[in-house]
Amino acid sequence: MKTVEQMVTRWEDQRTIKNLMGKYVNCLLLNWEGEIFERFWSKKEDISLMFNNGAYVGQKSVDAYYKACHDRNALVGMLMQKRFPTLLGNKTEDEVYGVGPFKVKPLACPIIEVAYDRETAKGLWFCQGAYNDVEECGPVARWTWGYFAADFVLEDGQWKIWHLQYLNDVDCICGQSWADVQEPLPALPEFAELGTFSYPEYSVLQNFRELYSANRPATLTPEIPEPYENFASTFSYGVKKEA
Repeated sequence: MKTVEQMVTRWEDQRTIKNLMGKYVNCLLLNWEGEIFERFWSKKEDISLMFNNGAYVGQKSVDAYYKACHDRNALVGMLMQKRFPTLLGNKTEDEVYGVGPFKVKPLACPIIEVAYDRETAKGLWFCQGAYNDVEECGPVARWTWGYFAADFVLEDGQWKIWHLQYLNDVDCICGQSWADVQEPLPALPEFAELGTFSYPEYSVLQNFRELYSANRPATLTPEIPEPYENFASTFSYGVKKEA
């Protein structure tokens, strides 16, 4: 039987974790990826960030991904300034940083479980998102529907992300069918530099979740958190060793 104090602490932990992930997706919305690693991630060596087709594992790899996001935002801002000199020509580098991408990742249907030993926690959210980005074709809008799933660890009294999965079922150019192969839009010479930009290579190259299609087998949600005693007694949202 838990005491009232223990139950209140667990409720506060759940609220803190919910707010942590809210801050995380707001950093994406504001194109503040350059701040995410230091603000939200654990100092553990086995941290991991998983996407549909691969995962970054370890401090250096995850940090490099967010730095690449920052660099791409800066490049997009510069290209947008060149393309729209009347609107942006007199802006500084800092002022045009973040112009273009608009990444909306609303988190819904939260399921958050804090371990009874209060050393770790788990969370699962559905994300019916969308984003406007700038690609080699110029500005383009996409639907992105999927899941955020995470393990958290309590470090020095602060909850931090340990393992994070962002797995989409839908990643589709607006106006095209979710179930069909996406038809890329024609490239534009003024944005050609984006065609050569690349993110760091994944630490683990693996298809963790197939995008929705008419031929995709029935696919369950990521595993749903349930009450647990300690991390040894539950599953992990990290990359499996056999991967």
